Amino acid sequence: MGKFKILLIKLIIIIGKNTLLGRGKFRKILIYLAEKIIFSNPKYNLKKPLFKLKYYDFYINFYGDKKSGTKLYFQRSENKELNFLRKEIKDNQLFIDIGAYIGMYSLNLANLNNKNKKIKVISIEPNYISFKRLSENFELLKKKNKYVKNKFFLENIAITNNNNLASIDMSENYANSKIIKKNKNNIYVKTKKLIDIVNKYKVKSIFCIKIDTEGYEYKILKNYFNNLKINLFPKYLIVEHNNSRRYSATDKLIKKHKYKICFATNSNYIYKFYNEKS
Repeated sequence: MGKFKILLIKLIIIIGKNTLLGRGKFRKILIYLAEKIIFSNPKYNLKKPLFKLKYYDFYINFYGDKKSGTKLYFQRSENKELNFLRKEIKDNQLFIDIGAYIGMYSLNLANLNNKNKKIKVISIEPNYISFKRLSENFELLKKKNKYVKNKFFLENIAITNNNNLASIDMSENYANSKIIKKNKNNIYVKTKKLIDIVNKYKVKSIFCIKIDTEGYEYKILKNYFNNLKINLFPKYLIVEHNNSRRYSATDKLIKKHKYKICFATNSNYIYKFYNEKS
């Protein structure tokens, strides 16, 4: 793809990031324009990144295929959650990202590592395409921030309530990949219980677990709460709800285990754990 077209795409993203045109109907127009430019070139290889893009205060690869979700690059989503975590996380704490996609949460928190602050991130993504891109973005981050090395751990698995193989549906955009009962394309992923990840990394305490698993949150948390001692309950939970009516059972389960809502956004509930010592 020519330099001029790439420049136009970058300009559209800058407009989407920094102006009111990055919201609502105007955002849809910007996405349409960007994708129109991308797909005007029939020789463009969708499996390769078009360019490196400044994303928050680090760089990631920009992919132009429609399943990646162009609006993600506008940095308009989940900023309240990210700002909260960046403010609250302290030295020697752990963040577990379940459903990391290309690393919006994981990379932001890992990038806080510096000479005086050590933050460990376990980043879990079942979609093998998204996982490859997450890995690429992590390599880019390592080049920028030498303190990230040995603090960032990647797992290409699905967290469920059992250890097995499961079919994964990648037919929609990659951010919404989900576990299903049957798969015509026979795309499978290893599944593990969250307790197995905790044991693998010899976790002693958890600052926050973020869960975005397209409806599997209840089963994951129920298994976790039932099999671990209270000292391994995370201080914070960020759980996707997307205004779903079916979320009420998950909300009741979390509150039953001494969590209270700190705040809510259009996508997530943010809970804080309150035990007798809180």
